[in-house]
Amino acid sequence: MPNLNTLSRQALKAALQGGTDGWGTCGSTTQNIRYSEPLPKRRGRYRNCYCGCGNRVTHRGAANGVTLTTACELGIARWVRTGAVKPMK
Repeated sequence: MPNLNTLSRQALKAALQGGTDGWGTCGSTTQNIRYSEPLPKRRGRYRNCYCGCGNRVTHRGAANGVTLTTACELGIARWVRTGAVKPMK
């Protein structure tokens, strides 16, 4: 059982909706609630987003307390909604 006081607002909402069984050990895009959190600021080189926009990687996509993907804010918002970072064609 995770300490609910240490979770971010988005993680707490996902934990209350989907439960805390296996929290932080296993996450699935199809079986768990997906949510996004901003990454901490870092100095030096940065990674480019692979969704096609060319922006920096600024957010992480997580499910059940496990980071599953990283991308720009738009890419992660798309991932939370549809399960895919890149736009559908």
